[in-house]
Amino acid sequence: MVGRALKDQFAAAIYRLLRPIVRQLIAQGVSYPAFCRMVKEVYVDIAEREFALPFKRQTDSRLALVTGLNRKEIARLRERRAFDRPPIEVEDTIATHVIGRWMGGPPFAAPDGTPKRLPYESRRSKLPSFARLVREISVDIPVRSVLDELLRTGVVALQANGEVILQRQAHIPATDVPMKLTLLGSDPAELFSTIVHNIEHPDAPRLQRKVVYDHIGAAALADVRAAATVAGEEFIRRANVLLGSYDRDRNPAAPGGTRTRVVMGIYYFDEDTPQPPARTSPPPGRIRRSQ
Repeated sequence: MVGRALKDQFAAAIYRLLRPIVRQLIAQGVSYPAFCRMVKEVYVDIAEREFALPFKRQTDSRLALVTGLNRKEIARLRERRAFDRPPIEVEDTIATHVIGRWMGGPPFAAPDGTPKRLPYESRRSKLPSFARLVREISVDIPVRSVLDELLRTGVVALQANGEVILQRQAHIPATDVPMKLTLLGSDPAELFSTIVHNIEHPDAPRLQRKVVYDHIGAAALADVRAAATVAGEEFIRRANVLLGSYDRDRNPAAPGGTRTRVVMGIYYFDEDTPQPPARTSPPPGRIRRSQ
């Protein structure tokens, strides 16, 4: 993006994007100085990793030029970053691995991703079972321990006949606030990156679609949300089957190349629509016109 007009439009878009973020920062007790420190750290990290010159070492002076921060502060931030902990990946949980494989098509699901009821164990190794599913995702934990954890969190149910049923097609426990906050750090960033990619690469766009209506009656929202959940779960089922068929851990015969992370997602949002100003009657009396 070049040109003053596009730069101003980009700044206006970021301003609008920051409003819900700042609202939550204040609600969670994160002060402006704390937020400012985070922004400085991100500036230095991105500048160092993604704006380096191929023929020169990335120096504090170079980073100061790119970011606008002074060299002393950059040196402090680079030293501090060395002690930071790596981010937690929410995808790397037993539950998400089990759900993803279970809904990834045959033999544990129908071709459309609808999960099957599985026996806990099968005498024939080639038949689908919960034990086989757990072993296929290479979890170094006993099958029974995995089942106990999934039962505890309500992801699965164990029937009297020994069958295991998948209860949830996504794993975001209602009481697990840290996991939801991890999603807050990953999902908006992925959507933002997709939109920026489509701005910068119009000839090779990524999937970015949404449907918006601004005159839905509030009395219909319960029905709309329920229907949207059903439609969303169907989309995720099909997306899981699609990506699973190309996953090289699950299908070594899939096309090769540089290892790439692919995400397909969906969301629902609603808010009150600002009401148009009410029409007012003209004031009583005659209007004097100047001659």
